[in-house]
Amino acid sequence: MRLFKKFLNLSLFVVIMAVAFNYKDISYYVVGNYIYNKNVTIEINKGEYSRNKDYDFIQITDDFVANDYQDLLNIFYTILDSGNNSYSFYCDSDYKNCMDDIQKLNSGDDLSHINNFVHPYYTYKNISIATNNFGKITVTLEKQYTNEQIDYINKEIERISAITSKDQKTNKDKILAFHDYVVVNSKYDSERANNMDSAKYKDSQSHTAYGLLKDKLALCGGYSDIMAIYIDTLGIDNIRISGNNHIWNLVNIDGWKHLDATWDDPLTNTGEEILLHDYFLITTEQLKEYDAIIHEYDKEVYKEAN
Repeated sequence: MRLFKKFLNLSLFVVIMAVAFNYKDISYYVVGNYIYNKNVTIEINKGEYSRNKDYDFIQITDDFVANDYQDLLNIFYTILDSGNNSYSFYCDSDYKNCMDDIQKLNSGDDLSHINNFVHPYYTYKNISIATNNFGKITVTLEKQYTNEQIDYINKEIERISAITSKDQKTNKDKILAFHDYVVVNSKYDSERANNMDSAKYKDSQSHTAYGLLKDKLALCGGYSDIMAIYIDTLGIDNIRISGNNHIWNLVNIDGWKHLDATWDDPLTNTGEEILLHDYFLITTEQLKEYDAIIHEYDKEVYKEAN
């Protein structure tokens, strides 16, 4: 008898909802709003390294119900920037192309571009996106840096900056001194660069700031990450910018400027260490003059550099 009453009450609820909403997507409404509670305010906890900044391409959001592709970009950016390892959000019932756009986002370049706008410690190594038929999307992340690596990098940066910043008064001078230390005390990992698919280098960390500091070997990812982490300690807005299999830094100091420590640490036939400043805080016009091929980038994504 009790079971019958529960069924009767539920049936009455569905009839009422059908009248109120003109029979539009009743199952979606019931599941979405009463099982997943998608209409309640969703809060996201921000970690220590959250930048919480808006850019032309993506913005921080507090609305985790997506209505279009830009909403998806903003939600994924907010999740990454927060430092959370997993998070769920929803697609609005009227957003019919949401699942197609999720697939587009997952298979295209936009997620890796979003990675460039967050603090290196919050970048993902692997990302998993699970969806269901009721518009719920769950994102699970494996971070690029472990807690142990972050602790090591932070201690090394503190040690190095105590040396390099000792007699520097301006932030530009501090960045230059740190840049020079990095270039002089590390070298480009040409062996791994020439054998990227080799199992021999599967455990290499030269694409990270950790590998640069620990092993003194770096690919462009290692150079750009270490500079981004240091520049963040100075409170200066910066992002990483990528294109044509290369990544470097974009720093907002007297306007947005390019910084490429990788190209300031060139390889030589003799093995001699050379320190350059050709790509230290230069304008986009200067960058084009020096190199218009490797440093080509998506101007719709990195509008700050235009």
